Amino acid sequence: MDRFRWIYDASGRPLRILYLNAYGLRNNARYRSWERLLDGIEYTERLDREARIRFVGERLVETIGFAIRHVPYYGRFSSLARELNPSNVYTVLGELPVVDKEEINKDPKAFMAVGRRRCLTSRTSGTTGTPLYVHMDGHTFLLGDALWWRRTKWAGFEKGDWIARLVGDPIIPLKVKEPKRPWIVSRTDRRIYLSTFHLSRSAARRMGEMLNRRRPAFVMGYPSSLEILCNYLSESGFEIGWRPKAILFSSEPLYPHQERIVRRVFKTEIRGLFGSGERVISAAQCEEGSYHLSLVDGYLEGQFGIMANRRPGTVTTLTNRVMPLIRYEIGDVIEAEPAFDCPCGRTLPVIDPVITKQEDFVITPSGRRISPSAVVWAFIHQDITGVNKGQVVQEDVRSVKVYLDTDEPHFLEYRDMLKEAMEKVFFHEMDVEIVRTDRIEVMRSGKSRFIVNKLREGFEDAAADPES
Repeated sequence: MDRFRWIYDASGRPLRILYLNAYGLRNNARYRSWERLLDGIEYTERLDREARIRFVGERLVETIGFAIRHVPYYGRFSSLARELNPSNVYTVLGELPVVDKEEINKDPKAFMAVGRRRCLTSRTSGTTGTPLYVHMDGHTFLLGDALWWRRTKWAGFEKGDWIARLVGDPIIPLKVKEPKRPWIVSRTDRRIYLSTFHLSRSAARRMGEMLNRRRPAFVMGYPSSLEILCNYLSESGFEIGWRPKAILFSSEPLYPHQERIVRRVFKTEIRGLFGSGERVISAAQCEEGSYHLSLVDGYLEGQFGIMANRRPGTVTTLTNRVMPLIRYEIGDVIEAEPAFDCPCGRTLPVIDPVITKQEDFVITPSGRRISPSAVVWAFIHQDITGVNKGQVVQEDVRSVKVYLDTDEPHFLEYRDMLKEAMEKVFFHEMDVEIVRTDRIEVMRSGKSRFIVNKLREGFEDAAADPES
């Protein structure tokens, strides 16, 4: 736990409100930077096909040329630099190797530009194992935030609108099991932070009552968290007394059963966002329901019909000069639709809704439903490395097992800290056992989940040959 996190959790509610409002002042400056960036790239939303191909091609030439000159892994492809130009860049790109998270994690420095010291670091969630730490320049990081913000603007955001957030904001210390107000309001940037970790039947009703009073223009959340909140409200007969402009979701796929309950409770449109911790590509859902790639941050193979779609989606950065990811398998199935013209009028490339692994949730003895994105929090705040794959399995009402596919030194290093973090996420209601294994099984469907709840469905054993 970092020092600020410790200070925040040790403070009383008035001080926590003060901290978040101070953070809101900082956010206001970031919002202004996002607006300037979006103003500068608005023209790219309506380029014709040839202009889009040229726009991306010129930036691919810069990215590939830079990588060959400055990144050790790509230095061996120097012969390609002589023939690199916008007219053949897609052919040259196809001659470079496809890389994935595991390949990069074997030797991260080989993918870093020599001599680049000042950078920011983003990391993937690591729900399938070790997170990938991606280093980038400030512009790439800021652009990623701005493009994610554009989804909210497309949904009708106006100055002065309030946004309620039901995402992984740890705004209430986990040692507080039943907070009377499982939220904190930041007036400086008009945000209502709802605690995903404290969702319970009674907390959901209090959240609903507060939302009815404040009537935010948008409610943002993980699909699993929105589903849990809406199910609690629906089961208790609670009625939402206003109609927000939109429900905004990201980080997880939205499944039909989740969409039905969210629409039934909030009676408004839903807008999705696809983004990634690598900040290579992103896509926002428009008013017609299409997911539009951002064009300016990265290239998805297949988006113009020049290169074929690949599974998983294969992407190349157009901006990152610190750790340029080239032909990187992003882990999600992303199918481009290059021939589709969206009725919204934007010409940005369109993709099918992103397919990721369907996830379950953990149910504690008191009835709390803990979403997968909340459980991920225990993983990503421990700086875990050297784990090939992880899986959380609820065996019965009072216990979960966390399986780690890793070697013995890494297992011994992380076992106790991960157990402690998991116990906090489950409010000390669950017995947590950390188990080392050499293989994590998939379900009958052939998919592997981060969370498996054996109380809800029949699953195969999650792990074979476990080692304590």
